[in-house]
Amino acid sequence: MKHVLTITVLVFGTLLSGDVLRKDACYACHLAVDEDRDEDARIMTHIDEDIHLQVGLSCADCHGGDPTAFDDPDAAMWDNDTFIGAVPREDQPDVCGKCHTDPNFMRQYTASVRTDEIQQYWTSQHGKLLKEGNSKVAVCTSCHGVHGIFPKDDPRSPVYPTHVPETCNSCHGNADYMAEFNIPTDQFEKYQTSVHGKALLEENDIGAPACNDCHGNHGALPPDVVTIADICGTCHVNNRKLFISSHLNYDMLEMGAKQCIECHGNHGIQHPTDDLLKVGTQKFVCQSCHEQHGDKAAILATQMDSVIDSLSVRYERAQKKIEHAEQLGMEVSDLYADLDDSRRALIQTRTSIHSFNFATVQKTAEPGFKATANALEGAQGALAEYNQRRVNLFIMIMAASFLVIMLIFKIKNMQKKS
Repeated sequence: MKHVLTITVLVFGTLLSGDVLRKDACYACHLAVDEDRDEDARIMTHIDEDIHLQVGLSCADCHGGDPTAFDDPDAAMWDNDTFIGAVPREDQPDVCGKCHTDPNFMRQYTASVRTDEIQQYWTSQHGKLLKEGNSKVAVCTSCHGVHGIFPKDDPRSPVYPTHVPETCNSCHGNADYMAEFNIPTDQFEKYQTSVHGKALLEENDIGAPACNDCHGNHGALPPDVVTIADICGTCHVNNRKLFISSHLNYDMLEMGAKQCIECHGNHGIQHPTDDLLKVGTQKFVCQSCHEQHGDKAAILATQMDSVIDSLSVRYERAQKKIEHAEQLGMEVSDLYADLDDSRRALIQTRTSIHSFNFATVQKTAEPGFKATANALEGAQGALAEYNQRRVNLFIMIMAASFLVIMLIFKIKNMQKKS
């Protein structure tokens, strides 16, 4: 039923837009003009699929003019007081906001659409600079496109999750364009190598964060020190809860340090490993702020790493033994529940290091050690039972063989007597 409704809406929208366009002088004239232009210079590409035209709006709703004046271009445009023509960049928020800030108007098309985007935009770094007269900053069409605007959940849209990094990079990755703003232009290159970038761009996981998930979209701002933990904590809830309750949170705020970023970075965040806690290695993350040897940070890191390493080794040992017992045909399905409990505790223990408290790490790991011990004991029991079965089978085979041999001798003796 849902698919039928969707198809019905699309078909109706297409028919509606087609009917509107057939009666629109703007559409007819500019379509003809486009035929003499190079493909890159055409302004009507994908216009038939534009979300605005799909719901029955016309060129005049954005550009003004008289779309019924087919035979008089002056009456359609220059002699009409409502005609705007090409909307200047500095006017785009107000022109788009004419509809997008009106809840009653927007509710005609969908009840879920937000109407505070323009209000947010003026609080963004883009909006602030635009008000100061800098027209190089992003405006509505910079991200959404001009004609042929697709809904944000359409994979063809520049603001579809997997396209957002490239859309932002079209400005932020251009060193010449960004020169006057004195900010880095390698964010996209770093993001591509990050755990977030690989998940979004390579694995097409649209749940992975893109630029707007951390910086905001219409209200985009560089996150400051006091909000970084909150931004990361939007997804990493348990990490944030532990971190903001730790002594390190308050110490970092006093120092002006950037909390999560100090250890994990920002645009080039790599998948964290246990190596970050290994004192004496290049990956030891605490050494960027602390002395490498002999201080409390190194001692704490070693203690936490010892607990995690011990639990990890025991988990892997139990896993291998259970899998081995299973390959031998033993029933071990119940042991996988203990193994899952152990794996879950290992993940939670790795998360618990954000408390920067050894007692918390130990307490979090305790259920994992117990579950691992149960799994290991069960696996060893299964293997022992398998070995005992082999011994019993061997004894039975030897006994059977002995009986067969004795029977053969008995038969031969009986044959001799006869």
